[in-house]
Amino acid sequence: FAPQLADGAIMNVLSAISWLATDGAGAYHAAKAAEWALTNSVRLELAHQRTLVTGLHLGAADTDMMAWYDGHKGDPETIVAAALDGLEAHQPEVLADAWSRQVKAWLPEDPSVIYRQAAAALTT
Repeated sequence: FAPQLADGAIMNVLSAISWLATDGAGAYHAAKAAEWALTNSVRLELAHQRTLVTGLHLGAADTDMMAWYDGHKGDPETIVAAALDGLEAHQPEVLADAWSRQVKAWLPEDPSVIYRQAAAALTT
């Protein structure tokens, strides 16, 4: 099916949890981390046919899936708008909310720093 995607686009919905494990979500984190790696690999594999492969990262969105979560949840319409803007701009990665931008910014840090900062952010 890859040739049919030539000059087209794929957007893979990921999560800030691609980069940050959270208590009770180890399997979800591992799956999203693998999905992020796969997105990056597919981007390279399809580049020769000009298929844009974009990873969309976000924290929690105010959807049925996250109804149980009491923390901050982004507006789905805002997230979709960011996704579409990213596709239009041919971005390989879209960080759709403040949480995904913060977690991505922590990546160069030592894990002890990342998890200390994440714990502080999650408890405020």
